[in-house]
Amino acid sequence: MRTKASGLDPGRVADGPKWLRVFPVIRPSGVISVPGSKSLGNRAILLAGVAAGTSRLRGLSDSGDTDAALSALAGLGISSEWDDGVLIVHGRGLDFPNLRADINIGSSGTVGRFLPGLLAAAPRGEWLLRSTPQLARRPLQPLLAALRQWGAGLDSPPDGQSFPLRVVGGGLYGGEAEVSAIASSQFASGVLMAAPLCRQPAVLRILGLDPDETYVGLTFDLMRRFGVEARFRREERVQTVFVDSPLAYRPAELEIEADANTAMYFLALAALTGGTIAVVNLDPGSRQPGLRFLDILSRMGCEVVRSGGVTVRGRGLPLRGGFSIDMRAMSEMAPTLCVLAVFADAPVAMTNLLHIRGHESDRLTALASLLAGAGVAVDEASDGITVHPLARERILAAVIDPLDDHRLAMSFSLLGAAANGVTILNPGCVGKTCPGFFRLLGTLGVTVAGSSD
Repeated sequence: MRTKASGLDPGRVADGPKWLRVFPVIRPSGVISVPGSKSLGNRAILLAGVAAGTSRLRGLSDSGDTDAALSALAGLGISSEWDDGVLIVHGRGLDFPNLRADINIGSSGTVGRFLPGLLAAAPRGEWLLRSTPQLARRPLQPLLAALRQWGAGLDSPPDGQSFPLRVVGGGLYGGEAEVSAIASSQFASGVLMAAPLCRQPAVLRILGLDPDETYVGLTFDLMRRFGVEARFRREERVQTVFVDSPLAYRPAELEIEADANTAMYFLALAALTGGTIAVVNLDPGSRQPGLRFLDILSRMGCEVVRSGGVTVRGRGLPLRGGFSIDMRAMSEMAPTLCVLAVFADAPVAMTNLLHIRGHESDRLTALASLLAGAGVAVDEASDGITVHPLARERILAAVIDPLDDHRLAMSFSLLGAAANGVTILNPGCVGKTCPGFFRLLGTLGVTVAGSSD
């Protein structure tokens, strides 16, 4: 059965209750599958849109970010449809049917950072990219500065906001450029994806890229799947990329890996409750940085089995703490580690997290505030946070406002399930990554109830 690809407002919050109550659970167990990686999925959708021909993508997540990418393609006049769970994208190269369009990208940071370079590479056209206020407050200047070195026509608001952003086609010169990846590696990926479309060979110097960061490597992998090869030379804190532009993306057929970051919430639940949980579609050999969180679970005393997916068996409380860890390469998992640290036998310090102040929320301040609201002592630094353990019976059954941040909502749901319950406001914000998050919790034995009042 074929249906037209989604054209819903990508910034929507999934319909549902205004709040959800997550109740405590003892030793949950089960086997689940999680949605495909939204980061990899959005790279693939946009590359399929600028490939000349028909691509078929399997395993995409049914998330707000996926909707945002599909909405962007629809706004450009690129047709797509679903066929039995496979997204079919009829790419047009850079010959976009809609040469003038007003495109709403919602709260999708991946679309907001990957699309401008691809549009600027087009020979003609003018598009206005709009976003939610949340995304408009997030940084974009490193991306714009890099693309302008190649002659991109970009007009951003004068007040420091990222969006609305006007992109004028006209092509990219190529040659040498540099981009800072200090605030986000997505800036580097956004420029890389546009590099093959330059008029002459492109040389990109990526500054401040963490040596352990792998998302740029995943971008290389997907570019290769769409027919483009790049060469790179790694030096200390600098990676130089060489692309023999001009090249054209070719259509591809591929399966999107399960989202490692999403899987970790459920595996962390096993750690917190002494349960046994398996994510059967998670590839333990994936390059996704979220897989590194398994090493933390092992360090805290869990048994981790990397076979037939990934299984975690909790050892019971307290977890092992008393360590400091650089979280730069897996910063998306900092909120989850904060929750685990509450149940440790000694404080856990997380460092090198300054950049997450510019995520969906100022995550460091938000984490400190939400943990304090549950009675947990924290030390907030400019670029990190230390969480002090608290006895389970003393953890407060707090009301959590996740500030429309999906990762805060999912992480603090674990706090409630492991302790004395928690109420999550605006639970629909999890739809950005995993709309079925609370349903999956239910299949593992966690009771969840809500209200729309």
